[in-house]
Amino acid sequence: MQDDFTVFWRNDKRASELFYDLLARSERAAYDDDFLAVLAAYRMAAPESERADIFAAQYLLHHGDAESAALCGERAFQKRPLNLEVWRVLAAAYKQLGRELDAVTMQGYAYGLYRGADTGGIDLDLSLSEEIQNEALGRLTLATGKSLNAPTSTSRAYLMNPGLGFRFDIFIGEEIPITMPQGSARFWSAAYAENTGLSDHSYMLTEARHTAWFTRYGHRDFFFDLQKASEVRGTTEIALPAGREAIVPLAGTVPDQRISVTTPSMGTRDIYLGKWAFSFFRLNETTQLYADAQDAYAIGTPILLGHSPARRKLVLNIFVDALSWAVVRPYAATHLPNISKFFARGTIFDQHFSTSEHTLSAFPAIETGCYPHHTHIFNVNAGRELPAEMTTTAEHMKALGYYCAIPMGADQGLSQGVMRGYDRAVLSTWIQNSVDGVDRVLRQLKAFDEVDQFLFLAVNDVHPYDGLGYKFDTNVETHLPLADRFFDHTERTASVFLTNMRIYQEQYLERVRQVDHNIGILLTYLEENFADDEYIVSLYSDHGVPIFNKETSDKLDIISTYVSNATWMMRGAGVPVGVRANELTSIVDIQRTLAHLCGFSVAACSDGNLPAVFSGRERDVVYSMSQYPGQTFKLAVRTRDHALRLETREFVDEDGRVDLAGAIVGIYPREHELEEGYRLDSEELRAFFYPRARDFVRAIASNGEHWPAMRAARPQWFGEES
Repeated sequence: MQDDFTVFWRNDKRASELFYDLLARSERAAYDDDFLAVLAAYRMAAPESERADIFAAQYLLHHGDAESAALCGERAFQKRPLNLEVWRVLAAAYKQLGRELDAVTMQGYAYGLYRGADTGGIDLDLSLSEEIQNEALGRLTLATGKSLNAPTSTSRAYLMNPGLGFRFDIFIGEEIPITMPQGSARFWSAAYAENTGLSDHSYMLTEARHTAWFTRYGHRDFFFDLQKASEVRGTTEIALPAGREAIVPLAGTVPDQRISVTTPSMGTRDIYLGKWAFSFFRLNETTQLYADAQDAYAIGTPILLGHSPARRKLVLNIFVDALSWAVVRPYAATHLPNISKFFARGTIFDQHFSTSEHTLSAFPAIETGCYPHHTHIFNVNAGRELPAEMTTTAEHMKALGYYCAIPMGADQGLSQGVMRGYDRAVLSTWIQNSVDGVDRVLRQLKAFDEVDQFLFLAVNDVHPYDGLGYKFDTNVETHLPLADRFFDHTERTASVFLTNMRIYQEQYLERVRQVDHNIGILLTYLEENFADDEYIVSLYSDHGVPIFNKETSDKLDIISTYVSNATWMMRGAGVPVGVRANELTSIVDIQRTLAHLCGFSVAACSDGNLPAVFSGRERDVVYSMSQYPGQTFKLAVRTRDHALRLETREFVDEDGRVDLAGAIVGIYPREHELEEGYRLDSEELRAFFYPRARDFVRAIASNGEHWPAMRAARPQWFGEES
């Protein structure tokens, strides 16, 4: 297909002709021997395409072989899990096979993006027995993609009288229907409570759960406490290994819920639980619990106490959302003195790059070591769960015996399964201030000092937000002249499209100072209470910001160096001391590096690389991209000195595919990306960059082969006649 370096991408005309031949036959339901012959030719022409399996599944369904159709559909789903035609064949096959929960999930995926058949999607056809009713409604809710900020859902499925409805709601006092690792309980959703009335939040949530004000706004700074727990009624027993002690979380479902506790040494006594709030209890012997059968209660997975010489006492990941190293590196001495001083005794990566311009895609890439077009988490409107084989860092650490917790984090990624490895996750939607996060980590360290802990702290102090309707830091507001308080836009703007206004820049730098001050307190505590070989600390970001971009054209560069040059620092056991690494690294390398230091093996599907500073190999390039449905696809392939920049002419479809033919491609010096007059016409550079870029994007290339229903559903992207 690509046999020289004059044109970046040529579509395969023969494969495209075969695709449209099969499409025409399928629209006529001409599933005969000629169809199979064309399908065989298409498989030969496009052996990696999921579209052949979709056609095969359609053929098999037509001929009544639902079992084989499901196998073909599942192969296609592995490659293209956000595709309408994949969902259609799997929904039909699962329905015929009696796999109702799986059919509900596929219907939900399609309904969430395309609604019913009259708008190109799938009409919901649910057969809900009493045994699966709650599970099916929960799966349907997550599958529709309207629970990006779970436990909060903007459209939760429920049964009306008669029929099915959707409404604002919260998963609270119940399991969240996420697929968990084998042997793991699900998250049981409670309100976060510390030094306050146990049931106080439950009264507010009871009143607010179906309201627009909470679902749209009130949840932004509200923290949920999710813990691996099982809901029980009546009597249950917690058995401990001989000679071991454990901490056990318990939560109630009614205010002041009385639980009778019986142990061999104490007999029977009563405790009281809060509604939708966890309390912790220390046990040193087998314990029996009893409550009135009409009221359920939740028992968390016991946290066995004890350290192991095979583990570190603490592995701490500090996630500073949107901390651009390209921006803050020149300010390190004045704005990051505490963080810089601490990690100067470790390793700091100066050429570290994100895969994506926003958290939805970048966070799963960090946690799995897989690029976004492999996790398929890039569509903010689509339901999606990570497959089991994409093992998260927390899953690995749990397998090593760590207690895994998020003392403070963001809820984005929960419904996709990115946090499934954690035992506990305290999450909000928007507000994760470092001053609160540091306090919670310190409490966590002291409360669970008898176990080896893997902790994840997310803070978003520096993340910029559209100034329309946003309260800036008072220190910024009182020092800026009035002339800098006027905005150059009148409609709400996503953070990736914010311009380089002074107020955004001053807000960013002020919040960097605050992050440094607060996290500095935590880092000082670690130095004073842990030996250097007892911990591993990583501080990193998911992406940068556009608000310091140079103005090189009318278009905002959302994968510029300021946006893509993320932050990564490490210190502790096994981390080289006093290193400023100039090698290229990617956020997908973080998991593999922790694997090297902690002693686990990454999944076979990992895209991560072990940096040379850890005895691995240097990358020759790093990849940053924007794969956002309804926008053009953008790619940056960077070396230390040069960057290939690509942008498609066509928009990305809902499933992540895009036509690469005719894409605008240029190679530039790193210091002058996309700047007029700096584009390099070098056959040598094209010979270096083109093969690497082609290999990277091959999995999302549409080859000009489009499913009519998907195109017709998005005329604003693809035109009325698509």
